[in-house]
Amino acid sequence: TETMKRLMLNNMIATCAFVTVLVLMRGVTGFSSQQHSSRTGAAKTTSQLMMSSSSSSRRDILSNAASFALGLSTLVVLGPNDAAVAFQPGPVTAQSAANKAAYAESYQGVYSDPNHPEGYRIIMASPGKKGGATMMFSDGVAKNAPEGTEAKIYKNIPIAMKQGSNELVFDFSFKGGPKGVVGTLSNDKQSITFPDGNTWIKNANKYDGIYKDPKFPNGYRIVRKFKSMNTITEVNNTGNPKDSKLIMGKHGSLFSIPTAAFTFYDYTGVETCSAKLCKTCEVVCKDEIVGQFSLQEANTVFSYGTITFPDKTIWTRI
Repeated sequence: TETMKRLMLNNMIATCAFVTVLVLMRGVTGFSSQQHSSRTGAAKTTSQLMMSSSSSSRRDILSNAASFALGLSTLVVLGPNDAAVAFQPGPVTAQSAANKAAYAESYQGVYSDPNHPEGYRIIMASPGKKGGATMMFSDGVAKNAPEGTEAKIYKNIPIAMKQGSNELVFDFSFKGGPKGVVGTLSNDKQSITFPDGNTWIKNANKYDGIYKDPKFPNGYRIVRKFKSMNTITEVNNTGNPKDSKLIMGKHGSLFSIPTAAFTFYDYTGVETCSAKLCKTCEVVCKDEIVGQFSLQEANTVFSYGTITFPDKTIWTRI
């Protein structure tokens, strides 16, 4: 039962605490004995001072050990309900709530196809066209492809959208496929399923997606996985695909709290050089900037679905 499990856990932690105290006591006693055996008559006064200091240190260590043991024992007093309350996150911020609500209503993003794990499908609303969308499509390079093979990328593929429904109509003739294929967008806008059962998943890597930069309202930033922890980002300031440039980057641990660091190379156009620390040291100059990615709704500094940069620029995922 749950009560028995808690009693067993109590006993285990209490035992660990008791062993910790014994180890610390033995360490202090051994240290004191060793010091005492090394004393000589010529250093008796010094030895007395050291004994006094050792006794004080011993009391401090034992006191800390007792506090540590007490702390361990009090941890298990909390029941499941108490623990849930103790670790309950703070309230959702208004900005995070707005970002998440807008994201939940958007079909735009970087989709992954399980049939082509090395590829991607980027679906984005057509600027100035109500009810229309375009797609950037690549199947990537197969793992068994000859070395040097480059991925084929198809851009500006039109997608028809049926008003008032979750259906999107695709034309795959650009790669020798059929026309008029209807994909059904899920109600939560997180996937598209096709008649053959295949399902594309939106932003499967947590951070990937289409972001907006308030400095360039007509533009966009498309962040997606490249390899491992490396990323590739399409930066566009005008909305015209011809003005896009690709920059490389990398991300830190996605399990970090409260944010994950994302580094972008060759983005600012300004190089920062390291200080010359010695005569033979090389000065390294590089153009890089680090932003903080957040998916926490209760963070009052970094809102949900954003990448925040040192100059306070915030990219918001749409």
